[in-house]
Amino acid sequence: MSTSVFGVITIGIDPTIELGPLTLAWHGFAIALGVLAGAWVAARYARERGLDPERVTSLVLIVALSGIVGARFFYLAVAEPGALLRPQEWVGTTGFAFYGALILAPIAVALYLRRERLTPRYLDALAAGFPLGMAVGRIGDVINGEHYGPPSDLPWAFRYTHPDADVPSTVLAYHSGGFYEVVLALGMLAVVWPLRHRLRRPLMLLWAVIALYGAGRFVMFFFRSDSEALALGLNEAQWTSLALMAAAAVGAWWSASHSDPTPSNDASRARPKTRTAG
Repeated sequence: MSTSVFGVITIGIDPTIELGPLTLAWHGFAIALGVLAGAWVAARYARERGLDPERVTSLVLIVALSGIVGARFFYLAVAEPGALLRPQEWVGTTGFAFYGALILAPIAVALYLRRERLTPRYLDALAAGFPLGMAVGRIGDVINGEHYGPPSDLPWAFRYTHPDADVPSTVLAYHSGGFYEVVLALGMLAVVWPLRHRLRRPLMLLWAVIALYGAGRFVMFFFRSDSEALALGLNEAQWTSLALMAAAAVGAWWSASHSDPTPSNDASRARPKTRTAG
């Protein structure tokens, strides 16, 4: 169980869940729940816009699969470039970089939308579901001790007493990157969800989510130690965050200047019209 001891948060939960002959990892279990939570929010947004919820479900599956692939390969490209030449190391249960998912998943979704000739509003639906999905999905990282930062005695630092936790020491408390991700995601949700009716141009909600995520991660990595220094006192994750914010700014400018506000109901584009006998 989790308790507050000596001014920090102490967690002694086993990183794995034993269910008879099955062994599940909190990390994977939380991600699965996060996908479901994000899909629920995205489907609600889709219904508000008259989009097809079944299409959203298909897109969520595409995001999940392409996100896993992108996160794995981005991690290998940054942390172990030589592993990209060794196919036997492409598959793994640890070693994922979320920025890879954020890069590859939108590309895969855009290709699907282009092939099916669907409105870009579906990207906004996915963006609407992203914050809650991330908040739930990162709970597993908090339980396991993944993405820890420097030692700390702040009240929101985490000390892990289970020997299988992913931290160097069970005595010290650390900044928790997973916890900061949960806080960031909930903050994004608090900002984005109320604004969804005001961001009426296609893709504007998507750019807002990307910008907020990049800004939050930029600040967060001052308190995390799992990204290598790159230049000007910033690490690789922070430079990637700056690139995301720049891309979001350019994308928002393009959307504002090349598209008209989308009607609140896109039902005519979400499903084919049916003919009535006469």
